[in-house]
Amino acid sequence: MSNPPSIHRPPAVNQKRSEFSIIAPASINQNDKEIITPHQEDPNYYEKSRRNSEDLYDNEKAASSASIEEEQIEHVPEGTASPGKALFMLLKAFVGTGVIFLPGSFVSGGLVFSICLMVFIASICLVAFQILVKSQQAIGGSYGDVAKALYGNWLRYIIQFFLCLSQMGFVASYLIFISENIGLVANTLSNCSSPLEAKYYIWIVLVAIIPITWVRKIAKLSYLAIIADTFILFGLVCVVYYTSSEIAQKGPGPNIHMINSSDFALMIGTAVFSFEGIGMVVPIVEGMKEPQKFSRVLNMGMVICTIIFIFIGTIGYVAYGENTQASVVANLPKEPLSVTVQILYSVAMILTSPFMLYPPLTIIERGIFGTHKSGRVSLRYKWLKNLTRSCIPIVCAAVSFGVGSGGLDKFVALVGSIACMPLCFIFPGMFHYKVTKSKRAKIFDVILVIWGFGLLIYTMYININSWIHPSSGGAASATECVPL
Repeated sequence: MSNPPSIHRPPAVNQKRSEFSIIAPASINQNDKEIITPHQEDPNYYEKSRRNSEDLYDNEKAASSASIEEEQIEHVPEGTASPGKALFMLLKAFVGTGVIFLPGSFVSGGLVFSICLMVFIASICLVAFQILVKSQQAIGGSYGDVAKALYGNWLRYIIQFFLCLSQMGFVASYLIFISENIGLVANTLSNCSSPLEAKYYIWIVLVAIIPITWVRKIAKLSYLAIIADTFILFGLVCVVYYTSSEIAQKGPGPNIHMINSSDFALMIGTAVFSFEGIGMVVPIVEGMKEPQKFSRVLNMGMVICTIIFIFIGTIGYVAYGENTQASVVANLPKEPLSVTVQILYSVAMILTSPFMLYPPLTIIERGIFGTHKSGRVSLRYKWLKNLTRSCIPIVCAAVSFGVGSGGLDKFVALVGSIACMPLCFIFPGMFHYKVTKSKRAKIFDVILVIWGFGLLIYTMYININSWIHPSSGGAASATECVPL
């Protein structure tokens, strides 16, 4: 009788995590010394053995791949989250630091136009996020995994590029805000005799951000996220307090326009920028115990987010009118509480920046070094990886330094136009076109993709033109120093 075919098995990537690492020879009776030959009892033994070997190889391969995926997505929560917890994570992802840029963007769009646009953009984003979730549930895996399964690696690489671009753009805008706030605080506390111009504080802030980017396990930074969220919540409450007091004492601000015909397109990019949590939608779905309930969670979350965005944008613009700055925190009166808000909000953004940079940090690091050159084995690789990770916030700082606080509102709109629109509109439409069988749904997907491309080109043109030919209709520049 011929021998069973041999099965070539590559070594498992992580044998400690594979339940198939140890194979016990069950056919040997260890109490007696007699060895039972399997084929004597079962004539079909070798055929069964061949099939079992093939199944075993497939399982080992799957387990090895799974171990790699575990290494890549350790920051994603396990599938145990309830709908309530998923809603909290969704709100935390969307209602972040970007909301304070909305009052300044209302100056660009005008009050009525901005409110209507926020509702419209939120509705389109909701539909796009829903079809993204449907595509993910049909295919499985991360945003990039869905792209690879449906279109191949080329689209996965493009999505990774836009993820890096959007997250680094967010951090660059944060650094502008942080430097402006620190400059205001320094001037206020030093009786308007600060030794440095505000933009130079960008480089000082990097001293705090760069070491945090060296941490590989994002779960270790969870306490920093809690601190940042607490500071942001405190800051938003104080913004509402100050803007409400401003309206109650002085009435609406000067020159409030219903529609700003010259710069309204800048508001479109900022509106999309506001929904900066697009990258967290798929991980939150994966973290739910019952992913089929995410649709209702997303509907409720988007409604709450839109109400908060419109409320903050409206009350800030109505309070300060045409004097509303790119970051409404800069409009707060110079007194101890407002200075505290500026400091805490800056600290919150510093602590948030490494989290926002986590996708580009991991994507770029793995693109350069792969998954085999571990810093645990070689100290050389560890510090080369740390150097690579350090370069990413430095690039963000260089962009921030070049843009300056005077261009913050335009830069936020530019990031929303170039980086966020493809992730929000174009790619979800492309995914759903492949997974749906409904002709009506396919037509909608095509319209969504075309609309995304058209809006991207139009808003990018308007934004670039606003840099070349600036108008006076945008957010106000920083006010003169007022000592405490």
